[in-house]
Amino acid sequence: MTSTRAPAKEGADFRLEPSPYGNKAKRAEWETRIEAGTKSLGDAVALLLQWRADHADDPISDQDDLWIEAQIEHRVAVARFDEMTNDQIRSETLTDEKVADVCRAALDAAEEAADDPAVLEELVAAFRRRYRPPIMPSSPFMRAETELAEILMKAREKNWYAQTLDELRTERGVVVHKAGKRKKEA
Repeated sequence: MTSTRAPAKEGADFRLEPSPYGNKAKRAEWETRIEAGTKSLGDAVALLLQWRADHADDPISDQDDLWIEAQIEHRVAVARFDEMTNDQIRSETLTDEKVADVCRAALDAAEEAADDPAVLEELVAAFRRRYRPPIMPSSPFMRAETELAEILMKAREKNWYAQTLDELRTERGVVVHKAGKRKKEA
């Protein structure tokens, strides 16, 4: 006779206590700011765009900053369903622009700058900063971002080997902590 096991529960357990990770004071401060400063969709969008603008020069890698941005994005994503119709959600960005117009303008600008990788990199970065979901619906954002990235990659591959590795590192601001391969000790 075979015994049957109870099916294993899928997913994580729901918990009510706060996360033991991160800076609790910083997160609590931002929870209060988000709650107080996002009474409408417009307020939440303004807070998210300001957050992204304030952190545009340095990629966010701090776990608390990532958590804060996720909380603001969550507030925006939920609020849009309270204040917008399904047709608006599909066809408009949360910055009151038509999705199709934004995507076409970004692609047109990229095609005009197709010979200058530095300009293209800034265009792609600006598009991502401004329209990354939930500001624009995910599907058209990802389609436009893919097309922009293809234009950028084609521009980068011209004269790919014209610069030395050291020149590329200098241009990109790369810090080499350990150069070359480790030699085996005898």
